[in-house]
Amino acid sequence: MITAIIFGFAIFCGWLVFDVTKQKKLTLENIVSSLVVGVIGALGWWILDLFF
Repeated sequence: MITAIIFGFAIFCGWLVFDVTKQKKLTLENIVSSLVVGVIGALGWWILDLFF
């Protein structure tokens, strides 16, 4: 579970940096989309961790 949270946070940070460098500004839309991608990534990692 902890690894899924760390993975989700890393995905969130990476996606946020990618969006900010692409658009040259930080907006609420970038933060929310990065959060959604991070949560989806964390859930996927957690599900994979359950099976393997």
